[in-house]
Amino acid sequence: MPEQRRTERRRVERRVPRPRISTTREAVSNAAKSFPASGPLPNWTAIVGGREVPARAVLLKAAKVAQSNPTDSEEAAVILSNLGFEVRFKGTTIPSEDLPD
Repeated sequence: MPEQRRTERRRVERRVPRPRISTTREAVSNAAKSFPASGPLPNWTAIVGGREVPARAVLLKAAKVAQSNPTDSEEAAVILSNLGFEVRFKGTTIPSEDLPD
């Protein structure tokens, strides 16, 4: 009986792989409209509808995912680049081939 408990405990402690965020270009465009134009921008940003917006925040809002989601800014930048948006790091445009994997 004790061995069975240990096995169950191990199953519970296993980490679940991080789910990929999926969204559409249109959803990102709609989410970017509600971002305020003032305030400092983070390192990773995207140009959406002619405005520079925080990459991670706009992606999470477009995907309707909580801000506590483990997706980091670099991953958000890659996803936005794959959707066809211009991505910037500290104000410098980064080509899609130079983005982190």
